[in-house]
Amino acid sequence: MPEHVAGLPGFEDWGELRKIGSGSWADVYAGLDPEAGETRAVKVMRFDGGEPDPYAAALFGRETGICLALVHPNVVRVHRTGESGGLPCLVMEYCGLGSLEDRVTGHGPLSVAEAVPLFLDLLDGLAYAHHAPLATVDAQEQPVTVHGIVHRDVKPSNILLARGPDRTTAKLADFTLAKACEAAGLISITRTGDYGGTPAFMPRAQALDYKRATRGVDVWGVAASLYLALTGRAPRDLPPDRDLQLAVLETPLVPLADRGTPVPKALADLVDDTLRADLVPPTVSAADLRAALAAFG
Repeated sequence: MPEHVAGLPGFEDWGELRKIGSGSWADVYAGLDPEAGETRAVKVMRFDGGEPDPYAAALFGRETGICLALVHPNVVRVHRTGESGGLPCLVMEYCGLGSLEDRVTGHGPLSVAEAVPLFLDLLDGLAYAHHAPLATVDAQEQPVTVHGIVHRDVKPSNILLARGPDRTTAKLADFTLAKACEAAGLISITRTGDYGGTPAFMPRAQALDYKRATRGVDVWGVAASLYLALTGRAPRDLPPDRDLQLAVLETPLVPLADRGTPVPKALADLVDDTLRADLVPPTVSAADLRAALAAFG
């Protein structure tokens, strides 16, 4: 059940808010935005006392810049920025049906007919994000334009579901770990030794070299999320009592058909073939995977 809160500093006129999510760096609430006259979400950087974490602040700032620049029906829209108690926040589109993870956890695997349209949506949004022009600065703090971002954390909990005019639609969310595709020579806030992403939904290439992750790791994350949508399971059975980064490197992928759910062989093969590009992420683009997946729509 969502946690209800009396209000957030700076958002008192929103009335009672519901806490609908929590991540490594921020909490997310939902309430009635009086400025828009509709329910929206507020993502607020978390502050647990002491001095604010400058790394978290830098990540939040990068996410803000990326999200304001991305405008697509299958990317969660950021409408404006603000502050809550001196902490940065984002006012975002509210997706009332929760996440794909919520849907599978609550109701079990999706049928092919349910899953495919959602993943066509997702791949539309991802293909756009991979190539959208974004303003940034280079290492000499000169303005430049880069073409697209790598999300680096595509997973079922970051795939949000919303009611469309005639069906449920899927939207890509949470760009906290995103980076410019053309990162060489640009300002980077990734620290030496950093490891980011979610082990169950990342290829081994990302576990080995997170800083240099390419668009292919996102395509792999889409395939891994589709695997979960169809089977209720992640592609690897990661042991809970081991270092998860090491477990990603050493645990084999389980063929989709071995999960025992009724999925057409051609679709299972498409998912498995995409996931096999594990040490070297898929060279197939989001648009290519969408075209192949459309055959099952």
